[in-house]
Amino acid sequence: MKTPCLVLVYFFLVILFPLVCNSQQVTISGVVLDANTKRPVSGVSVIVAVQNISYMADGQGRFSLSCNKNDTMFLFFPGYRTVRFSVSDSTYKSNYFLTLFFSPLTATTSQAVIVRPKKNLEQLEKERKELGSLPRELQQPQVSLMSPISALYELVSERAKERAKLRKQYLDDERRRVYKELFIYFNEKQMIDLPEEYFEQFIDYMGLPIDFLQESSDYEITKTILDNYKRFGLDRGFIK
Repeated sequence: MKTPCLVLVYFFLVILFPLVCNSQQVTISGVVLDANTKRPVSGVSVIVAVQNISYMADGQGRFSLSCNKNDTMFLFFPGYRTVRFSVSDSTYKSNYFLTLFFSPLTATTSQAVIVRPKKNLEQLEKERKELGSLPRELQQPQVSLMSPISALYELVSERAKERAKLRKQYLDDERRRVYKELFIYFNEKQMIDLPEEYFEQFIDYMGLPIDFLQESSDYEITKTILDNYKRFGLDRGFIK
């Protein structure tokens, strides 16, 4: 028969051991490189979203931070696609060094050609309807559960502003990704002949918000893209 002390020790081991494992403190260092040039990108914000903490990469693209092993981090810098990363699936160690590649939003003609899997309209519609959903780490905290002072801090602090900027960038990245998938589909169906180096410019030219992709029908989206494509092509000179 177990003594009360042994039972108590056993209880604490069963309850606390998973909590200790899930809150392992680690140091993550790394370097951020441009995916095309392989050169360091300086001034990148490295954000630990759950903790609302932001770090800045130095002039050589290097950074170092402390966090929980299971935390999710984001790289943010205007003109680049937001990168989400974590070491939660890695074997535990106290220090990690990562090389992270940052892809510019604007494609260049010198980039290698990437063969993408083809998507049909049903898959593209599913992706359109899912636009606007944020990863858990970027969702707004529940203000109702905060004290008034904490809620105010969440709204006006620099960390909150950085987090809001990251949310905006993440959603814009997703909006652009879905538009590009649509352009690829329309090019393959020979409905348009839009050179890939013009994809980003065409998205900016149309200026359509994420709501348009979420709420419009396939017909409305197709007609809007085709109408804008004709004007854009004439302006840029690849339609005569």
